[in-house]
Amino acid sequence: MARDVRVAVIGAGGVAQVVHLPILRRLPDLEVVALVDPHRDKASTIAERFGVPTVLQDHGELEAIDGLDAVVVCTPNDVHEEVSVACLEMGLHVMCERPLSTTSASATRMIEASERAERQLMVALNQRFRYDTRAIRQFVASGELGDVFFTRTSWLNHRMRRPRRGWRRQARRAGGGVLMDLGVQAIDLALWLLGFPRVERASARVHLRDEVEDSAAVFMSVEGGRTVSLEVTWELMEERDRHSLYALGTLGSASTSPFRVMKELETGLTDVTPPLDVSPGGLYTTAYRQEWAYFLRRVRGERPRDPAVDQVHLLEVLEACYRSVEEQREVEV
Repeated sequence: MARDVRVAVIGAGGVAQVVHLPILRRLPDLEVVALVDPHRDKASTIAERFGVPTVLQDHGELEAIDGLDAVVVCTPNDVHEEVSVACLEMGLHVMCERPLSTTSASATRMIEASERAERQLMVALNQRFRYDTRAIRQFVASGELGDVFFTRTSWLNHRMRRPRRGWRRQARRAGGGVLMDLGVQAIDLALWLLGFPRVERASARVHLRDEVEDSAAVFMSVEGGRTVSLEVTWELMEERDRHSLYALGTLGSASTSPFRVMKELETGLTDVTPPLDVSPGGLYTTAYRQEWAYFLRRVRGERPRDPAVDQVHLLEVLEACYRSVEEQREVEV
């Protein structure tokens, strides 16, 4: 029997309210015991809505909660390191919302803290847990698509009627704009699909709005002669978001929008797309549940710890992208 895991949610912003709290309240053998946010009135209202018994204003107060196992960090990016390291030093496992931090040096310190504490440190990258992306990754890893030499990802979010405000528009707090928000997940997905090879060079162009970029395009040269490109924006002039992944190999190709896998067989080009276990509309919710299931197996000790070392290189790539923007040229990573 799986034992109950006691979890605290740190940060009561949008991702906590829309994603984590609704999912956690439905997971078996799990109890959300505390919600931490400096704005007590707001946090109390949210805690009451989701049946969370304790509201705290500072993550340091978590030490007083008996039997706490893990936290999910949903704070602004600039305090990911401070909060995560403090929780790791309390002996807690940590799931941290993306990005792991705002710099590769900070991410390295966080991983070192998790190693010292012998606790799990995981980044919430739910795109890795979608059924369609996992199926495509299996085709790539098995060699069924041949040498995958070109990968493209796009994450295009529609423009909101009310302009985006808050810390994501503040370069100091967010570490960047849409590249640090959506680009982290888009680049991670492309590199994860390929087994996380090293990026050798990167070229990026952005459209600035206020302090940070609201749209960006990146082209990367990856070891082994492969290329990765991506486009991200907060300003798509359509009614809904558009997200996609495309992989081109010497023996076939695959995409998520629509979900399709094509292979060149002896009989000719053949559609070998596997059936999805969920409807397209349920991909995101299911991915978040699978993400939490993955994390909880490691919290319970059912699987070995999985250090987030690939996130250091991911942030090195982002740093190279911002250097490329500043210098208006391709740069080495």
